Amino acid sequence: MKKNLLCIFTLVLVVLVPATSAECDEVRTVTAEGVAAILAGDMGLARDKAIKDAQRNAVEIAVGVLIDSETLSHNYTVITDEIYSRSTGYVQDYQILEEKKEEEWLRVALQARVRMGRLQEDLDRVIESVERPRVLFMIAQQDIGESRSKAWWAGTAGMGQLVVEATLQQHFSDNHFLVVDYSLKRPSSSVSPEPSDSEARTMGQDYNAEVVVLGKAVAKDAGLIKEFNLRSCRAEISVRAIQVDNGHVLASANASAGAPHVDPLSGATVALKKASEELGKTLVTKIVDRWVKPAAIITLDIIDVSQYPDFVRFKSLLKEQVRGVSKVYQRDFQAGKASLEITYRGTGQELADELALKEFESFRIDILEASQNRLKLKFAPKPAHM
Repeated sequence: MKKNLLCIFTLVLVVLVPATSAECDEVRTVTAEGVAAILAGDMGLARDKAIKDAQRNAVEIAVGVLIDSETLSHNYTVITDEIYSRSTGYVQDYQILEEKKEEEWLRVALQARVRMGRLQEDLDRVIESVERPRVLFMIAQQDIGESRSKAWWAGTAGMGQLVVEATLQQHFSDNHFLVVDYSLKRPSSSVSPEPSDSEARTMGQDYNAEVVVLGKAVAKDAGLIKEFNLRSCRAEISVRAIQVDNGHVLASANASAGAPHVDPLSGATVALKKASEELGKTLVTKIVDRWVKPAAIITLDIIDVSQYPDFVRFKSLLKEQVRGVSKVYQRDFQAGKASLEITYRGTGQELADELALKEFESFRIDILEASQNRLKLKFAPKPAHM
């Protein structure tokens, strides 16, 4: 009986494992165009560049299939640096459909097969790795018929009363921000209903926030729409995002919206929510673009390069397969020594860790020294397989 069960279990594994592998290795066929300038009559070089451009465009199309436009917009900078810079790594193979010379330009159309499983994995990792700050919202809200604004820090509004803050908090949470819950404690000092940037920074420090979104929302009754017997309700919001540690304004944004309604208070709520949703899209993108750590220039000093083709393959791998690398500049090569400068989103130590895990066909990389902005490494022969 046990033997029969073992046989059945083995058959199940045989059936399931290929299906799982096939799912991970899903390939999508994409048609895309690329273009390149013909310099000094060099058609071969132009063709190579046009093909690479078309491959990048094919990967862009595939990215659009995997994630929605809002997610792409919010993470555009990091996706450009991490994914598009090494597009050829996602293209399994391609077929040229058409080549056309247009004056001094060469246009190439191709059909590419893109590895969607690998692309999805890298997209998930890249988006998840984008740093988001802890955000505290301080937005005073003035509703229709009220002469003063309501604000949680002034004790004039309870939880759930402020439509703008609730909407923005939800939008930021949906985009992987950590939103500070101000209801868990009372402010340690009094703050005016419309605080200054300095007061907002103090509140941010008090609540352990990294960014304070400070602003004001106003709802108005714009009058009667006579032909429909409805009230025209308007909402206007103005905010700025302040970095707590240095007081810099990371972003500022405005939004407005209207909503006709028989009840002005209900119409105001709808208008405030619509304006908040629009404002959230703009604000998230701006904060992420400013908050993501900037790319640095890392110098690579390389020794013991016995074969120049190995060096060429190494440069290609840096550009196409090492996450965070956007540009590679060759500064020197002589007598088996080389110097590169790369634009890298991270530190030299992080780059060293990444390179240490990479596989090369004919050599291996030994890291000799690693500092914040400089690496020293050497090419070493790869041990022969026994």
